[in-house]
Amino acid sequence: MKGFKLKKALLLLVLLPAFMMACTFDMNRREIDEIDMVLVLGIDYKNGQYQLTALYSPGSGSGSEGGEKQDGGEGSEELASGSGKSAYLALQDLKERNKKALTLAQTGTFLIGEEAAKRGLWPCIDFLQRDETIKMESLIFITKGMSAEDFIKLGQENKKTIHEDLEAIKQKQLEALTRNDNTMVNILNDCRQSLSCVMIPYMTADDSGYKVEGYAVFNNYILRDYLDSETSDGVNFFRNLVRSYDIFIENKAGLLITYTKTKIEADLSEKAINVKVKLDFESMIKEVLTEEDIFSPQQLQKLTLEQNKYIEGILEKPVKYLIEKGLDILNLARVVENQNVAGWKDIEGSWSELLPYINYSYEIKSKVSKAFMLGVR
Repeated sequence: MKGFKLKKALLLLVLLPAFMMACTFDMNRREIDEIDMVLVLGIDYKNGQYQLTALYSPGSGSGSEGGEKQDGGEGSEELASGSGKSAYLALQDLKERNKKALTLAQTGTFLIGEEAAKRGLWPCIDFLQRDETIKMESLIFITKGMSAEDFIKLGQENKKTIHEDLEAIKQKQLEALTRNDNTMVNILNDCRQSLSCVMIPYMTADDSGYKVEGYAVFNNYILRDYLDSETSDGVNFFRNLVRSYDIFIENKAGLLITYTKTKIEADLSEKAINVKVKLDFESMIKEVLTEEDIFSPQQLQKLTLEQNKYIEGILEKPVKYLIEKGLDILNLARVVENQNVAGWKDIEGSWSELLPYINYSYEIKSKVSKAFMLGVR
């Protein structure tokens, strides 16, 4: 009998905390129509303060006292904003102004305005990594030449459904790349290697819509520069990110890369750093621009060499930038460290000085496939 009472008491001790937690959860639970779910969050720095601009989906909430609602029926969206001395305080201000509870649990895109990026990346994302509701796969972009707020409002003025357009950009990126490297978790991981630059895609906006142009370069968490599209493409090849890519051979052919695999090898020899880039890829002929029979064995071999040269030129663009600017946009610090653990300790302190003197070599192998044709030319 005593044993039964003891077991009963132990069972009660185990179940009581769970019961109390369930009650607490139930008391804190809110209906979905009582919560405003932010789909896009813009982060800016204006007039000595951080400003957050939250974009709501239709019917997801009633906005804030300072909110703006755009008419347009289905597809219309609502804006609300908050400001403060830090991004976190701006978020708190936004929540206090909002009539309903606000959550970032469904936020798919974070936009960082140019002025905020110039002030520093870390103050813009530190408060986000401490929010347990944030989706780690949410994407981060920089808005080139304008604030995130203006970027969003321009879309509204042009009757765009902004969060859908940004989702479409995400899908387009995955058509060209094997993965989106600008997720929250990837950016936070890149920030841990202080000797390499953090690379975040930047977008531009005009009356026709939004477009990803290339990478914004952050050194010591500060926005330093914007890469052009081809230099950014070269970065993607180094990162083994390319899924498909167009090649144009003057007066001969247009090709589409359908497969790539990049491997970077780095070795140290008496403080000399040697980097070998091994790239294998396959392409498909998509356009013939000559009367010659480019499908003959000799012409295919020549075309293969020409496309190898073309891609080597793309690879050399970020290398040239790295040498001229002394900025590690290729994340070579991590590559060298991982492949030369012992030797890395000897050069880590002088990495910035050694960076322009790295020796590069390329081993490129490719194959050209004949494209499908409806008829014979």
